[in-house]
Amino acid sequence: MGETEKRPQEPEHADGSQQTGVAYLWYLTVIAVTTTVGSILLATVLSPGFAWRENALSNLGVVRTDAGTATTAVLFNGGLVIGGVIGVVVTVTLYRRVTGSGDQVVAVLAGAALTLMGLVGVFTQGHPLHFPVAVSFFLLVSVVMWVDGGVRYRGGSRRRAGLAVAGGVANVLCWVVWVTVVTDPSSGLAIPEMVGAGLFGVWLLAATVRLSGR
Repeated sequence: MGETEKRPQEPEHADGSQQTGVAYLWYLTVIAVTTTVGSILLATVLSPGFAWRENALSNLGVVRTDAGTATTAVLFNGGLVIGGVIGVVVTVTLYRRVTGSGDQVVAVLAGAALTLMGLVGVFTQGHPLHFPVAVSFFLLVSVVMWVDGGVRYRGGSRRRAGLAVAGGVANVLCWVVWVTVVTDPSSGLAIPEMVGAGLFGVWLLAATVRLSGR
């Protein structure tokens, strides 16, 4: 009944260094999410030809598209790489911090998703690996949320489990609706891409709070 999920085990009287470590993880996660999302949004604003209903976000990462310039490429690709690296540092730290095997699996999957996110900024549009890396990232976003939901449900936290699963479903549903409803699905991919990135960012912030015991 209610929220009975156990938090990661901590000493009964956590010292100042432990509290500092928890705050450190939280701030790093905030930096990772805001850097990535902020850089993408800023690139869309500075782009001379970007349109949400016509472009993919990856168009901002190369100069050979109407939406891409040297500035947008640095912002878009750099934001993905920096956010991914910082996020991986957070997930590795969380993996070492948590005690449950389920939480460790969630941390590993989140780290893998963040690695793929960063690689999208390395293998830019036109590179042979760009498409498989990008697709794998968005698929893994839903997988990590569903796995997290399963772990939360087993831990007795049904509300959090439902929210995590719903986030993963929303990500997939957005893509399904886009592909089946939009006349030309290749146009305006930036919309479902941003929805997926936003859902992942919100989930990552919430997961860091929970897993770190903040």
